Amino acid sequence: MNKRKYWNVFIKEDYFADFYFFNVGHEICAPLHSYGPGMRENYVVHYIVSGGGIFEGNGGKKYLKKGDFFVIRPNEVHFYQADETNPWEYYWLGFNGSRAAELLLCNGINGRDSVGTVSPDNELPKLFERMMKMDLFDMKEKMSVQALFYTIFAHFKIEKNYALLNPMNIKQKKYCELFLLFVHNNYSRLDLSIQEIAESLNLAPAYLSQVIKKEIGVPPVQYLKAHRLQQARIVLKTSEKTVYEVAEEVGYSNVDSFSRAFKHKFGVSPTIFRSTKKI
Repeated sequence: MNKRKYWNVFIKEDYFADFYFFNVGHEICAPLHSYGPGMRENYVVHYIVSGGGIFEGNGGKKYLKKGDFFVIRPNEVHFYQADETNPWEYYWLGFNGSRAAELLLCNGINGRDSVGTVSPDNELPKLFERMMKMDLFDMKEKMSVQALFYTIFAHFKIEKNYALLNPMNIKQKKYCELFLLFVHNNYSRLDLSIQEIAESLNLAPAYLSQVIKKEIGVPPVQYLKAHRLQQARIVLKTSEKTVYEVAEEVGYSNVDSFSRAFKHKFGVSPTIFRSTKKI
């Protein structure tokens, strides 16, 4: 009979939607105890603390033992089974989030290779036990629980896959994210310039333009102009502000320049657009 210890709480995570855990557990498996073939809706990582067994997923069938881990991905068929004579004991952690796949990739875990080995000198069992004893619903511990999740997750790496990552591509995507964040938070400023954005990222303006055009298909100046005009449409539809006030709110110092740019992009003047109330 299985001796099982688990904490099986499923929650809707409102604070850490990009990367969060929802389930943690521990099991000393019976001989040939198995799961699958089947699929899960979320990610689950299993860490083996003793014994062994087989795991079969996208990367094929492998025998795993103490110190190894395997990652189950959402909606992928998988199967795992404890050894007949030396069944495994493992901890597991269920997780998900809008950036889960990206963060797995940062640890060298890709869709073709989801099995690895943790350094033998680690405190993972203690960390798992600590997490299982924490009160997830105590708001005073919310940050501590999330920090512990990150600490545990950081142990699961596949070093040999780091060479497959392109550091330059990752860096350029991050520059693009920061550019978009800067624009979305500052587009209403009359003095906003691409020079300033580039300097805030410690980049040359020409290089920033090259990166942004590659990532989103248009130069940064063109994106800034388009974003301002899109915001103007929203303000025109949802407020009674004058065209002059709208122009100033979205970063135009001259109402005539704003009106010409608006008509060029949308085919009608701001005044006519407002009268039709169409977006």
